[in-house]
Amino acid sequence: MATVIPRQTKKERDQVTIRLDHDVLQTLEHYCRYLESGRDYVINQCLVFIFRKDKQFAMWLAQQEVPSSPAIAVHSEQTAPKTAHRKEKNGAVQGRLAITEEASK
Repeated sequence: MATVIPRQTKKERDQVTIRLDHDVLQTLEHYCRYLESGRDYVINQCLVFIFRKDKQFAMWLAQQEVPSSPAIAVHSEQTAPKTAHRKEKNGAVQGRLAITEEASK
């Protein structure tokens, strides 16, 4: 029988020990409380975000012939809608400017 909520897949995790600046650690603690999430989750999501956004890193990684993790792979489909949305947004702003200019005449 199918369930409404699919089973959570277990991911392999490794433990690391890091040292952070005191003020960064305090801000991390506040952010974790804000999100109601643990340090592991917040740090993991921050790193995944940075890996996806850093295009130079992605190019460097491709040159190293290192297999990219699916969690950090940059997909061209993800960037296409954003560009289209920006164009639509710019058109909307220009339309509002034209209306404002006509009203002021």
